[in-house]
Amino acid sequence: MEPLDLESKPPRGPREKLAGVYFLPRTIDKMRAELPGGKPGDYIVTGESSMSAYVLHKLRIDVDEMRAVVARAADEAEVEAWLRERIDPAVVEPLNAKLESSRMDATPPDKLEMVHARYPILAMRPDIVDAFGLLEADDAHTFAER
Repeated sequence: MEPLDLESKPPRGPREKLAGVYFLPRTIDKMRAELPGGKPGDYIVTGESSMSAYVLHKLRIDVDEMRAVVARAADEAEVEAWLRERIDPAVVEPLNAKLESSRMDATPPDKLEMVHARYPILAMRPDIVDAFGLLEADDAHTFAER
């Protein structure tokens, strides 16, 4: 796969699906940005605050193994075939439901501080109520400034 420049445009939106799972296209874009010649910008796949790492953990897919698959794959269809071999279909619906219902008002106070620090758009947009909306607003705000 070709590397991506996430300093010039955001990864795909969090509501996009691959293999039936929200967030996987966005995760793949972030991993492509880590390839030689790519530019990840502020987008990360590992760490406590990474939704990508959370999704992969719930799917029981190792982040570094997925990163290696993305690096060697000829195209996204190859990555999707690899994922379909590993994803337990019974996990998909509950994971998607959890992602859809991830609300800002349910975030523990200690995590909320971290979220506010990472996403300053929250101070300007009190109408944002869920994680998908937060990421979409952050992408729009970040790239409107460029």
